[in-house]
Amino acid sequence: MPELPNIPELLKRLEKNLYAERLAVKIYYYQSQRVKDTDIALLLRSVAHTEAYHASILAKMIKKLGGSVEAKTSLDEERVMELVDSMKTDEDVLRLNIILEDQAFNSYKEDSLFADIPEVAEVLEEIMKDEAEHAERFMKALFQLKSFAKEEEEGAFLVFQRAVEAGIKRLARPWLEMFMSGIIGSIHVTFGALAMAAASGALVHIDRDLSFLVGALFFPIGFVLLKLSQSELFTENFFVPVIPVFEGEEKFYKLIKLWGLTLAGNLLGAALFAFLVKLGGKGVLGSFPAYHLVELAKFKLSRGVMETFVSAIFAGAVITTMTWLVLATKSDVAKLIAVWSCIFVMAIGSFTHVVVSTSEVLLGAVYGAHVTFSAWFERLFVPATVGNTLGGMLLIALLHYLQVLHSKKEHVDYIRQRDEAFEMAIREKLRL
Repeated sequence: MPELPNIPELLKRLEKNLYAERLAVKIYYYQSQRVKDTDIALLLRSVAHTEAYHASILAKMIKKLGGSVEAKTSLDEERVMELVDSMKTDEDVLRLNIILEDQAFNSYKEDSLFADIPEVAEVLEEIMKDEAEHAERFMKALFQLKSFAKEEEEGAFLVFQRAVEAGIKRLARPWLEMFMSGIIGSIHVTFGALAMAAASGALVHIDRDLSFLVGALFFPIGFVLLKLSQSELFTENFFVPVIPVFEGEEKFYKLIKLWGLTLAGNLLGAALFAFLVKLGGKGVLGSFPAYHLVELAKFKLSRGVMETFVSAIFAGAVITTMTWLVLATKSDVAKLIAVWSCIFVMAIGSFTHVVVSTSEVLLGAVYGAHVTFSAWFERLFVPATVGNTLGGMLLIALLHYLQVLHSKKEHVDYIRQRDEAFEMAIREKLRL
């Protein structure tokens, strides 16, 4: 004689499922009003419609078996709503839904095996397949959202995170790579100085002020070459490699090593460029740059120490700002605009950059400017190096660090709370 089905226990399970489906409808509509992405909102409403259909067929089945379909309250609703409210991003909303749908799938699978009535088992298996499909749709939406997010402009904290990752990589490079990168970077920015000198020299006899302005517009060419070639200047290392040291993820001596090797490479590159021009003769660079290079050398060495120091502070701030802006955007056009804008400001403001100014002074000496080592060292190198460092570190790097310090703490706290919420949902088998 066949065993009779346990109707009371089956009804208890079906009523629990009905409650969960009604809760799912409520939550998915609630989430659809909170998420930022319109496609995800549409997905949530679509899933809510399916969950409403599940509730209707479960209600019919419960009535048929003589059970109650009245709404009930449950501690689970409070917990699930707390979870939903704690998810701040669209990505985390989707992650939570994947967990809850996956657990709903497992719950229906268990109930379908328990159901001794074929008609009930068939309904539960149908719903179970839908729950698996929901989890898959949420998974695909999460993947698409993460892919799309990589192409979007990002906030200060995410730029900060990218700086930490890039800084760790930069500090881990072999010493020879650091040194050679410095040599190449110096040569590239010297090309920019030559472009400025040639453009200015070509127009100086027409209008002196106009020649200065046009020269400043051509000066950023060297920094475009610098960025495209992945070479670097000493002054570019006041933000990206500094942040991991601030965070305690890298040692300070590695930063000193990077600064020392890069600066040494920069100075050697500038000297090598000037030596080759001297070796080849004044005609190597044509006639246009000569006048402007001589005037630049005289101007840079005629400044007082304090004047050079303050000018160098602004130069360091501009270069570090450029580094931040390049990190802050994924658009190549935006990167180019950022580089051109910042370096134009440095040129038009006649700010003193220890490497670029050294190149200009050495080339000016080749064309006849009176330059001595002591004048370069005391009036240019020392105040410019210190000024560039302070301008980049204090005016920009430290301020950006303080800018994101609070949001960094909030982010860390949120990630911890989110992960704890996910663990709790899994542990207590919460579901939708």
